[in-house]
Amino acid sequence: MKMTYRKTLISLIAVSFSQFLIADSAPSAPIPESGNVIQLNGQPWAGRWIRRVEQGQQNLYVQEDWLTGGLGVQMMDSEKADRQRVRWFSSPTFSRVAFDSTGRFRYLDLTPFAEQWRTEIIGNSLNIYTPDTKIQAVRRSKQAWGDRLVIDLNRRTPWRVSHQGNVINVVVSAEMAADQPIGTNTTAGNLVKSVTVQPQGKLTQIQIETKESIHPAIELLSSPTPRMVIDLRRDYVPPSLTVQWADGLRRIEKIVEIPNKPKTDKDPKTIKFSVTALEVDLKQPRLKLRPIWSNPDGSPNGILGLLPVPQMVEKAQAVGAINGGFFNRIRQLPVGAIREGNRWIAGTALVRGAIAWNEKGETLIDRLNFTEEITTANQTKITLTNLNSGYVQRGIARYTPNWGSGYTPLTENELLIVVRGDRVVAQYQGGAVGVGQVAIPSDGYVLVARQSPEAAKQLPVGMTVRGRQAFVPEKFSNFPNLIGAGPLLLKNGNIALDGKLETFQAGFDTQSADRSAIAITKEKGKLLLATVQAAPEGIAPNLLQTAEVLKKIGAVDALNLDGGSSSTLFLGGNVLNRSITEIAPVHNAIAVFITPPPAKPQF
Repeated sequence: MKMTYRKTLISLIAVSFSQFLIADSAPSAPIPESGNVIQLNGQPWAGRWIRRVEQGQQNLYVQEDWLTGGLGVQMMDSEKADRQRVRWFSSPTFSRVAFDSTGRFRYLDLTPFAEQWRTEIIGNSLNIYTPDTKIQAVRRSKQAWGDRLVIDLNRRTPWRVSHQGNVINVVVSAEMAADQPIGTNTTAGNLVKSVTVQPQGKLTQIQIETKESIHPAIELLSSPTPRMVIDLRRDYVPPSLTVQWADGLRRIEKIVEIPNKPKTDKDPKTIKFSVTALEVDLKQPRLKLRPIWSNPDGSPNGILGLLPVPQMVEKAQAVGAINGGFFNRIRQLPVGAIREGNRWIAGTALVRGAIAWNEKGETLIDRLNFTEEITTANQTKITLTNLNSGYVQRGIARYTPNWGSGYTPLTENELLIVVRGDRVVAQYQGGAVGVGQVAIPSDGYVLVARQSPEAAKQLPVGMTVRGRQAFVPEKFSNFPNLIGAGPLLLKNGNIALDGKLETFQAGFDTQSADRSAIAITKEKGKLLLATVQAAPEGIAPNLLQTAEVLKKIGAVDALNLDGGSSSTLFLGGNVLNRSITEIAPVHNAIAVFITPPPAKPQF
């Protein structure tokens, strides 16, 4: 007998095809293998899910950030890429890991959390229904270190928390028991001003107003009955987390403490910073590292434009990235070196720190002095100032097809010299900034002379030219991929910071700001893509503190990248180091790519 389905109820505990419930006998489309909407008790969320048939059984996997944000599952340290250690009102347990066909998104099996749950798949939506739950009590107590709030439940249930300023919102998928009070309790604690219990249908919102901004510490317990313990204390330090996200790729979150030089007796002797990092093993054959920018190859706009890192990663189909080098935000152009696959996307006019790497896992971090020189047929040698750069200065710069399909003047009264092959074919006199455009030949480039009147005679139409590039140190020339930024932070395990040497503005070294950096570790081929920021209620780091933090977590050579509002670390669809609403667009990034594993046969 042939069976057809319209809606299918799927138990989260693995079931066979023969156990599906038949909604009716009308014809229907096949059950989807994946989707991007998850409804929890009727509330829709943006969340990816996949359905797998494994050893004859149905299994449902959801994107890991939905588990943490939607259910309140707590991630724990994990050393295996195929399983994730988690806790949810229980002792630590493991959830199986799956990736979609792209290898870019990581999913966890729902089975460890399915306690009499019901699910259905309708279109691209996975609908999850959890049993009715009661909050049996909300208890408060003062502690020597602050305040404690305990939420007693009759069963495990989803919850989520948000924190803004002096207000903490906890939303629990449970109704208040009939004998429990609701409304606002203004009994003051050590740090708590008030607690408001507000029923919202099948949900309950518990709003905690504190006397100052406090990050809550939340522990989930299961015995004798499930409960949430919320501790509010000034000295709270978020737990460290190290997750083997994929083979050769680890996600790291930790608080790092370094010595402080107190200026007064009240200043602390140590200071803490929050570190979020990806450890990338370039020896892992499925992992690649590449510079990326806002436009794909062949775009008429070339390297012009800015994008937030998540959008840049999506365009490039990468798995993750950290923001890269410096750029001119107004012109939306790079001012540092970018080399990708042996192609110079942009050069640098300044001697500044850079990182280079190849497919063998070999890496180099040092200060880079990159120059180009052309020689005319009459043996006149001309040192060029820039290559495909938004950083302008007096002299002659070169713009190739990697810049875009055409060149528009960046300064007034430029002389534009078109070269095809090895011969000058045209000269044009530019006018105002941003007016007019000269096509960049696919088999040549455009030379732009700024405040250099001698260029018209040195490079007349018909003159043949040849060019050469120079690298100091020379070993930079052996690497196909390179990003320039600066200043250099560490070299051979020692502090190497010298902003003045790299022509940064005075005071740049000592400014406090969110930081991004890339570092080489003691293990060959392993890199750290790291952000360093203020710990809860702390201060943002300066460059020297950033260098000391990186050294403490195992970096040997390290390079500062663009920071401040640009500082962004992204992995598997999620911004790891800040709220997605706080992300500024940037010009380029250093991206991690994963070759998808071979598909497993389904039976």
